[in-house]
Amino acid sequence: MADPLFSVSGRTALITGASSGIGFYIAKGLAEHNCAPVYIVGRRAEALQRAASVAPNVIIPLVGNVSTKEGCVRIAEAFAKTERGRGVVDVALDILVNNAGVMMKEGWWNDSGASAEDVRDALLKLEDDEWSHEFAINASSVQWLSAALLPYLVRAAKHNDGFRQGRGTVINNTSVSALYVSSAAKGHLYSASKAAAESLTKNLASKFTKMGVRVNSIAPANIPSEMNDPETPGSFISLRRHAIPIGRIGNEEDVVGAVLYLASRAGSYVSGTTIKLDGGLLVGV
Repeated sequence: MADPLFSVSGRTALITGASSGIGFYIAKGLAEHNCAPVYIVGRRAEALQRAASVAPNVIIPLVGNVSTKEGCVRIAEAFAKTERGRGVVDVALDILVNNAGVMMKEGWWNDSGASAEDVRDALLKLEDDEWSHEFAINASSVQWLSAALLPYLVRAAKHNDGFRQGRGTVINNTSVSALYVSSAAKGHLYSASKAAAESLTKNLASKFTKMGVRVNSIAPANIPSEMNDPETPGSFISLRRHAIPIGRIGNEEDVVGAVLYLASRAGSYVSGTTIKLDGGLLVGV
């Protein structure tokens, strides 16, 4: 029998960027722990359908684009409409996971012998629209979608004092890049966008918690995903996998365990906090 302290059975969840990688791990893990329905959001319909096939009628795909405020509002509307179509009168959302993220190909330079011009050119590689796109998905969408879904999160938290059981919670994937500084890591703009998402987590928590909605973040590092493939030369995970003090890269269960904690009775007293899933990387460098 599942431990009720960590139970998410019968809860409603919505996860962005969930057609692959960490978002998919979370959706699959919640479904396996009897969370239902689990809505997964992404831009690629076929990829969403493949992801949903692991738990038919439990994982529900919603095509949407979090890169604009309008797109986030439409996702919230589509969620509510779908729930009402399933016969739900008082639509509520127990768990929102803002997981969608993108990493643009920034400039790179050789630490040994790089000239000022080399570093300049690398740091100026991305164009304004590329930076704006990265920031919109990685940071702005955290506020846009959380705000658009807030009434449904509050309803979950307030109905029968659901907040006491951990209902009505926002979990943001801000990545360890929000907290990590190293001469070996060059993704400055990616890190800046994730640091902004970390700041938004705490600022939203300062407002939402009073309404019963907790806001926290997870900061994964070296967990395989579509954008962080161990087999891809130059990926963060391939460059830093041997620097992890615990001696291994992360996996699906590491992420799911943290989400189950934050989304259940076990984490119902936690808001404005970051859980670092990094194998001791930040204290071992």
